[in-house]
Amino acid sequence: MKLENKTAVITGASTGIGRAIAVAFAKEGAKTILLARSVDKLKETKSLVEALGREAKIMVVDLSKLDSLGEATTELKNEVQYVDILVNVAGVWHGDDEAYAGKGLKEFSQEVVLETYTVGITAPTLLAQACMPLMPMGGKILNISGTFENGAKGWLPYYVSKRAIEDFTVGLSQELAERGIQVNCISPSDVASEAYKKYFPQYVADSITPELVAEQAVYLCSSEANDVTGKVFVLKKDKEPFESFHY
Repeated sequence: MKLENKTAVITGASTGIGRAIAVAFAKEGAKTILLARSVDKLKETKSLVEALGREAKIMVVDLSKLDSLGEATTELKNEVQYVDILVNVAGVWHGDDEAYAGKGLKEFSQEVVLETYTVGITAPTLLAQACMPLMPMGGKILNISGTFENGAKGWLPYYVSKRAIEDFTVGLSQELAERGIQVNCISPSDVASEAYKKYFPQYVADSITPELVAEQAVYLCSSEANDVTGKVFVLKKDKEPFESFHY
Protein backbone atom coordinates (compact mmCIF):
# COMPACT_ATOMS: atom_id res chain seq x y z
CA MET A 1 0.00 0.00 0.00
CA LYS A 2 1.97 3.00 -1.29
CA LEU A 3 -0.44 5.60 0.16
CA GLU A 4 -1.74 3.88 3.26
CA ASN A 5 -3.09 6.27 5.92
CA LYS A 6 -2.55 9.25 3.61
CA THR A 7 -5.22 11.91 3.12
CA ALA A 8 -5.48 13.26 -0.42
CA VAL A 9 -7.42 16.27 -1.72
CA ILE A 10 -8.31 15.84 -5.41
CA THR A 11 -9.98 18.46 -7.62
CA GLY A 12 -11.89 17.54 -10.76
CA ALA A 13 -12.72 14.27 -9.01
CA SER A 14 -16.15 13.81 -10.57
CA THR A 15 -14.95 12.37 -13.89
CA GLY A 16 -11.96 11.53 -16.06
CA ILE A 17 -8.45 11.93 -14.70
CA GLY A 18 -9.63 13.11 -11.29
CA ARG A 19 -11.87 10.09 -10.80
CA ALA A 20 -9.15 7.71 -12.01
CA ILE A 21 -6.67 9.22 -9.54
CA ALA A 22 -9.19 8.95 -6.69
CA VAL A 23 -9.74 5.26 -7.43
CA ALA A 24 -6.01 4.55 -7.86
CA PHE A 25 -5.23 6.30 -4.58
CA ALA A 26 -7.93 4.30 -2.80
CA LYS A 27 -6.41 1.08 -4.10
CA GLU A 28 -3.15 2.17 -2.50
CA GLY A 29 -4.79 2.88 0.85
CA ALA A 30 -5.48 6.62 0.77
CA LYS A 31 -8.44 8.48 2.22
CA THR A 32 -9.71 11.02 -0.30
CA ILE A 33 -11.43 14.39 -0.24
CA LEU A 34 -13.18 14.82 -3.58
CA LEU A 35 -13.80 18.29 -5.04
CA ALA A 36 -15.91 19.15 -8.09
CA ARG A 37 -19.10 20.95 -9.12
CA SER A 38 -21.36 17.98 -9.86
CA VAL A 39 -22.66 16.37 -6.69
CA ASP A 40 -24.16 13.43 -8.59
CA LYS A 41 -20.90 12.57 -10.32
CA LEU A 42 -18.96 13.10 -7.10
CA LYS A 43 -21.25 10.56 -5.45
CA GLU A 44 -20.39 8.10 -8.21
CA THR A 45 -16.68 8.56 -7.54
CA LYS A 46 -17.28 8.26 -3.80
CA SER A 47 -19.07 4.95 -4.36
CA LEU A 48 -16.15 3.62 -6.40
CA VAL A 49 -13.73 4.58 -3.64
CA GLU A 50 -15.88 3.13 -0.87
CA ALA A 51 -16.28 -0.11 -2.82
CA LEU A 52 -12.53 -0.51 -2.31
CA GLY A 53 -13.00 -0.17 1.43
CA ARG A 54 -11.63 3.37 1.66
CA GLU A 55 -13.05 6.56 3.06
CA ALA A 56 -14.11 9.41 0.77
CA LYS A 57 -15.50 12.84 1.60
CA ILE A 58 -17.32 15.01 -0.94
CA MET A 59 -16.90 18.78 -1.16
CA VAL A 60 -19.10 20.40 -3.80
CA VAL A 61 -17.23 23.47 -5.00
CA ASP A 62 -17.21 25.63 -8.12
CA LEU A 63 -13.53 26.46 -8.59
CA SER A 64 -14.41 29.21 -11.06
CA LYS A 65 -16.07 31.22 -8.26
CA LEU A 66 -13.80 32.69 -5.60
CA ASP A 67 -16.52 32.70 -2.93
CA SER A 68 -17.16 28.99 -3.45
CA LEU A 69 -13.43 28.31 -3.42
CA GLY A 70 -13.08 30.35 -0.24
CA GLU A 71 -15.77 28.30 1.47
CA ALA A 72 -13.96 25.10 0.46
CA THR A 73 -10.58 26.24 1.76
CA THR A 74 -12.18 27.34 5.05
CA GLU A 75 -13.85 23.96 5.39
CA LEU A 76 -10.57 22.20 4.77
CA LYS A 77 -8.79 24.22 7.42
CA ASN A 78 -11.58 23.72 9.97
CA GLU A 79 -12.40 20.05 9.41
CA VAL A 80 -9.20 18.36 8.24
CA GLN A 81 -6.32 17.88 10.67
CA TYR A 82 -3.76 17.30 7.96
CA VAL A 83 -3.43 16.93 4.20
CA ASP A 84 -0.70 14.65 2.87
CA ILE A 85 -1.46 15.12 -0.82
CA LEU A 86 -3.07 17.79 -3.00
CA VAL A 87 -3.79 16.95 -6.63
CA ASN A 88 -4.94 19.81 -8.88
CA VAL A 89 -6.68 18.18 -11.83
CA ALA A 90 -9.55 20.52 -12.72
CA GLY A 91 -9.29 22.55 -15.90
CA VAL A 92 -11.62 24.23 -18.39
CA TRP A 93 -11.41 23.30 -22.06
CA HIS A 94 -15.08 22.73 -22.87
CA GLY A 95 -18.56 23.87 -21.91
CA ASP A 96 -21.82 21.95 -21.79
CA ASP A 97 -22.21 21.84 -25.56
CA GLU A 98 -18.88 22.71 -27.14
CA ALA A 99 -15.15 22.22 -26.91
CA TYR A 100 -13.17 25.44 -26.65
CA ALA A 101 -10.95 24.44 -29.54
CA GLY A 102 -10.38 25.73 -33.04
CA LYS A 103 -11.19 29.29 -31.98
CA GLY A 104 -9.19 32.48 -32.16
CA LEU A 105 -8.75 34.47 -28.98
CA LYS A 106 -11.21 37.15 -30.14
CA GLU A 107 -13.93 34.49 -30.35
CA PHE A 108 -13.73 33.58 -26.66
CA SER A 109 -16.11 35.34 -24.33
CA GLN A 110 -14.60 37.17 -21.39
CA GLU A 111 -16.52 34.81 -19.12
CA VAL A 112 -14.85 31.73 -20.60
CA VAL A 113 -11.38 33.29 -20.46
CA LEU A 114 -11.79 34.23 -16.80
CA GLU A 115 -13.28 30.85 -15.90
CA THR A 116 -10.39 29.06 -17.62
CA TYR A 117 -7.76 31.08 -15.78
CA THR A 118 -9.53 30.91 -12.42
CA VAL A 119 -9.96 27.14 -12.49
CA GLY A 120 -6.63 26.48 -14.18
CA ILE A 121 -4.21 28.53 -12.08
CA THR A 122 -5.92 30.72 -9.44
CA ALA A 123 -7.74 27.84 -7.73
CA PRO A 124 -4.66 25.57 -7.61
CA THR A 125 -2.64 28.43 -6.14
CA LEU A 126 -5.18 29.17 -3.41
CA LEU A 127 -5.73 25.49 -2.63
CA ALA A 128 -1.99 24.96 -2.27
CA GLN A 129 -1.83 28.00 -0.02
CA ALA A 130 -4.61 26.55 2.15
CA CYS A 131 -3.20 23.02 2.29
CA MET A 132 0.47 23.88 2.90
CA PRO A 133 0.06 24.59 6.64
CA LEU A 134 -1.68 21.20 7.00
CA MET A 135 1.07 19.27 5.22
CA PRO A 136 3.71 17.29 7.10
CA MET A 137 7.23 16.72 5.83
CA GLY A 138 6.95 14.40 2.86
CA GLY A 139 3.73 16.05 1.69
CA LYS A 140 3.00 16.08 -2.03
CA ILE A 141 1.45 18.59 -4.40
CA LEU A 142 0.73 17.33 -7.90
CA ASN A 143 -0.57 19.43 -10.79
CA ILE A 144 -1.93 18.30 -14.16
CA SER A 145 -0.92 20.11 -17.37
CA GLY A 146 -1.00 19.04 -21.02
CA THR A 147 1.50 18.51 -23.85
CA PHE A 148 -0.13 20.71 -26.56
CA GLU A 149 1.78 19.00 -29.36
CA ASN A 150 -0.06 21.14 -31.93
CA GLY A 151 0.70 24.36 -30.10
CA ALA A 152 -1.56 26.97 -28.54
CA LYS A 153 -3.58 27.97 -31.60
CA GLY A 154 -7.28 27.34 -31.18
CA TRP A 155 -7.44 27.17 -27.39
CA LEU A 156 -5.11 29.85 -26.14
CA PRO A 157 -6.75 30.42 -22.72
CA TYR A 158 -6.48 26.74 -21.82
CA TYR A 159 -2.90 26.60 -23.10
CA VAL A 160 -1.94 29.63 -21.00
CA SER A 161 -3.60 28.22 -17.87
CA LYS A 162 -1.73 24.94 -18.19
CA ARG A 163 1.63 26.53 -18.96
CA ALA A 164 1.09 28.66 -15.88
CA ILE A 165 0.54 25.57 -13.72
CA GLU A 166 3.93 24.27 -14.85
CA ASP A 167 5.64 27.51 -13.80
CA PHE A 168 3.75 27.35 -10.52
CA THR A 169 5.00 23.80 -10.01
CA VAL A 170 8.64 24.78 -10.43
CA GLY A 171 8.38 27.90 -8.28
CA LEU A 172 6.44 26.28 -5.44
CA SER A 173 8.84 23.32 -5.36
CA GLN A 174 11.66 25.72 -4.66
CA GLU A 175 9.71 27.47 -1.91
CA LEU A 176 8.76 24.22 -0.16
CA ALA A 177 12.07 22.36 -0.55
CA GLU A 178 13.20 23.20 2.99
CA ARG A 179 9.95 21.79 4.38
CA GLY A 180 10.46 18.49 2.56
CA ILE A 181 7.30 18.88 0.46
CA GLN A 182 7.58 17.75 -3.15
CA VAL A 183 5.74 19.54 -5.95
CA ASN A 184 5.52 17.98 -9.40
CA CYS A 185 3.41 18.09 -12.56
CA ILE A 186 2.13 15.54 -15.07
CA SER A 187 1.75 16.72 -18.66
CA PRO A 188 -0.32 14.08 -20.48
CA SER A 189 -1.02 13.97 -24.16
CA ASP A 190 -4.69 13.64 -25.15
CA VAL A 191 -6.56 11.63 -22.51
CA ALA A 192 -9.64 9.54 -23.31
CA SER A 193 -11.87 11.03 -20.63
CA GLU A 194 -15.64 11.09 -21.01
CA ALA A 195 -15.53 14.65 -22.34
CA TYR A 196 -12.72 13.87 -24.78
CA LYS A 197 -14.65 10.90 -26.16
CA LYS A 198 -17.67 13.17 -26.62
CA TYR A 199 -15.90 15.95 -28.48
CA PHE A 200 -13.03 14.13 -30.20
CA PRO A 201 -14.15 10.53 -30.84
CA GLN A 202 -12.00 10.36 -33.97
CA TYR A 203 -8.82 10.64 -31.88
CA VAL A 204 -9.64 8.27 -29.02
CA ALA A 205 -7.59 5.41 -30.46
CA ASP A 206 -4.46 7.56 -30.29
CA SER A 207 -5.07 8.91 -26.78
CA ILE A 208 -3.94 7.62 -23.41
CA THR A 209 -6.21 6.41 -20.62
CA PRO A 210 -6.99 8.29 -17.40
CA GLU A 211 -5.66 5.23 -15.59
CA LEU A 212 -2.20 5.77 -17.07
CA VAL A 213 -2.15 9.28 -15.65
CA ALA A 214 -3.34 7.90 -12.31
CA GLU A 215 -0.52 5.36 -12.29
CA GLN A 216 2.07 8.13 -12.61
CA ALA A 217 0.20 10.15 -9.98
CA VAL A 218 0.49 7.29 -7.49
CA TYR A 219 4.23 7.13 -8.04
CA LEU A 220 4.80 10.88 -7.68
CA CYS A 221 2.64 11.04 -4.54
CA SER A 222 4.31 8.08 -2.85
CA SER A 223 7.52 7.87 -0.82
CA GLU A 224 9.20 6.41 -3.91
CA ALA A 225 9.35 9.97 -5.29
CA ASN A 226 10.63 11.72 -2.17
CA ASP A 227 13.72 12.83 -4.08
CA VAL A 228 11.72 14.15 -7.07
CA THR A 229 10.47 17.73 -7.05
CA GLY A 230 9.99 20.64 -9.43
CA LYS A 231 9.61 18.30 -12.40
CA VAL A 232 7.13 18.19 -15.28
CA PHE A 233 6.67 14.67 -16.63
CA VAL A 234 5.27 14.10 -20.12
CA LEU A 235 3.04 11.09 -20.72
CA LYS A 236 2.52 9.80 -24.25
CA LYS A 237 0.95 6.68 -25.66
CA ASP A 238 3.29 3.65 -25.65
CA LYS A 239 6.17 5.62 -24.13
CA GLU A 240 7.72 5.76 -20.69
CA PRO A 241 7.16 9.03 -18.77
CA PHE A 242 9.94 11.51 -19.47
CA GLU A 243 10.89 14.86 -18.02
CA SER A 244 10.00 18.03 -19.85
CA PHE A 245 12.78 20.58 -19.75
CA HIS A 246 11.29 23.62 -18.11
CA TYR A 247 12.99 26.99 -18.06
